[in-house]
Amino acid sequence: MELHIGIDDTDSIEGMCTTYVGAVLKDELSRFSTVIESRLVRLNPNIEFKTRGNASVSLGIKTSRPEKVKSLVLETVEEYAVFEDRNTNPGVVFLEGNVPQEFKSIYKRALHEVVPIKDAEKTALEYGAEVHKFKNGRGIVGAIAAIGSDLNANDHTYEIIAYRHRKNWGTERKVDKDSVVQMDKKTFPLTFNNVDYKYARMLITPHSPCPVLFGIRGENPDVLNQAYSMVSPGEPVERNMLYITNQGTDAHLEEVNSIADVSPYSSVILQGTVAGEPKTITGSHVIFSLSDGQGTIDCAAYEPTGDFRWIVRELKPYDEVKVSGGVKSDTINLEKMEVLKLADISREENPLCPSCNARMESAGKHQGFRCKRCKTDADAKVKTHIERKLENKIYQVTPNAMRHLSKPLVRY
Repeated sequence: MELHIGIDDTDSIEGMCTTYVGAVLKDELSRFSTVIESRLVRLNPNIEFKTRGNASVSLGIKTSRPEKVKSLVLETVEEYAVFEDRNTNPGVVFLEGNVPQEFKSIYKRALHEVVPIKDAEKTALEYGAEVHKFKNGRGIVGAIAAIGSDLNANDHTYEIIAYRHRKNWGTERKVDKDSVVQMDKKTFPLTFNNVDYKYARMLITPHSPCPVLFGIRGENPDVLNQAYSMVSPGEPVERNMLYITNQGTDAHLEEVNSIADVSPYSSVILQGTVAGEPKTITGSHVIFSLSDGQGTIDCAAYEPTGDFRWIVRELKPYDEVKVSGGVKSDTINLEKMEVLKLADISREENPLCPSCNARMESAGKHQGFRCKRCKTDADAKVKTHIERKLENKIYQVTPNAMRHLSKPLVRY
């Protein structure tokens, strides 16, 4: 029989990782079942109660021993989930056979909004799924979403993850940086976001006390296996796992027609006109107001976005842009920005002398301008066009500040 297993919310900011639980299960289940597909699904990045990357996992298997599978899954979750953290509320869902459209709808909702636990549970039970809630069971939302994520039918990427031995969890990761740079140079753009060269930072290693040693993202399994072999870890790897994912796809972004359609916790694409000069506020954050003709909304490039802030700082009133980002506190936190049309900016200056090309001086109130040396004159100031530093193209935050779901420019 075909069985879908969804798991979410086993981790904590203090440690663990739901992808690790998925990796352990894949290895154990492979002893007596066939694992067809392993999915790593990132959900709404704006959810306040998420841990780090808001990831859930699902495994699609074929088995003749479904009850043994279920027992093993639940025992593994109970062994590894961080139950002592009050914010960890695991959920496990088992679904036999075909995935209904309603599970796919839960996935779409979980990318863009806060899905109530009762909505997810009702959907699961209506289609005969087996639901297991630990504590308040909020993880069943992500579990159902992972099962419903039809990644093969939509844009998708892959990630290969190396995991650490338990004795090393929480200690400094040891991965040779030079090997990562060489891997990036040989496999880019079929792998991406491995290194942020601007800030000389290696991006494949997380900074939390989770079991992940490093993870490489890319376009296909063959390239990822090749890239994996190029990286030199300075500590033994316990196991590795290849997931199909929605990372780097912009799956969380949805285009809205007006500011009135922007909802809290959503991630939007919105076109409008810059309504005022960008301002740099305390913390070196840059904020500007965007108008859609009916209202305005603030757009912010925060300090972690690096040089992207100074790109935003170059905007002028009446520039037309398309912004993308998550919505919090009635502000769009920018992830990328497309410049559609730049306003024509000019400034008034004293005219140039036609003989010596120097700027003329004022001849007095209402008396025009003159060049004392050449005895030339002019009636009024002239407008000089100001060249803009921006171009009509897409700008994005530094790789160091990109969300898991954000689509890097190299994938456009």
